[in-house]
Amino acid sequence: MKRIFFTILVTLFLTSVNSQVVQSRILKVNPANVDKFETAVAKKTKMYNSKKGQPRWVTFQILTGPNAWHYVRMQIAQSVGEFDNVDKVGNAYWQKNVGPLHSSEGNSMWKISKNATYTPKVPKRLNHRRIIFYNYKQSHRKNFWRFRNRSKNTLEQMGYENRVGVMYCVSGCNGNWVQVRFHNKDFTGEDENWKKRPKFIEKYEELYGEGSHEEDLDRMYESLMLNGRRIRHVKRLPELSSPWN
Repeated sequence: MKRIFFTILVTLFLTSVNSQVVQSRILKVNPANVDKFETAVAKKTKMYNSKKGQPRWVTFQILTGPNAWHYVRMQIAQSVGEFDNVDKVGNAYWQKNVGPLHSSEGNSMWKISKNATYTPKVPKRLNHRRIIFYNYKQSHRKNFWRFRNRSKNTLEQMGYENRVGVMYCVSGCNGNWVQVRFHNKDFTGEDENWKKRPKFIEKYEELYGEGSHEEDLDRMYESLMLNGRRIRHVKRLPELSSPWN
């Protein structure tokens, strides 16, 4: 089960509002090789993943959980078909210069849920992420998605400042895995935004009726598989990632 979740963890939020698909993996690096690894990844990214028409890659460092302080490297695409276009030159450079500095684990694909993802009118380019992974029962999917879709609408009505991305796994996962990604500046910003929770609940019940938040939240939790909720933190590394769109 732990290995399955490691595979799930390799996928992270979409850095572009218009991005539709993510394919990624965990990169494990010996502490002695961290500086060399980061330098090599930054150089490869600048050469092969920083211009228009080149594959887009993003690198995150994992902050919590079993793989803390290792990395996630992901390719972002508009459709699954883009993964057929293999960057042979860039990949060869990676294998020669970065490959010896890490071991790779897992691969999975996720798609953005447009009905559940909230993006403010003026998106902020923030590097800190709090991620909640959910695994829901197929028979309870309506209860799970009701809360997520209503949450998006509530954030829109609030005029919430930060993006909340939601993606569902399409390959490489066992079960109905979903990740909800809260964008923040840092841990302090996360704590400040958490204090807005009462306003979120107030707006939710204004939209859907008194007591609706607790009722929908309880049904969402009841929809989950055993151990179907996990929390992780990661941070985007700008120098090791393609430029923002």
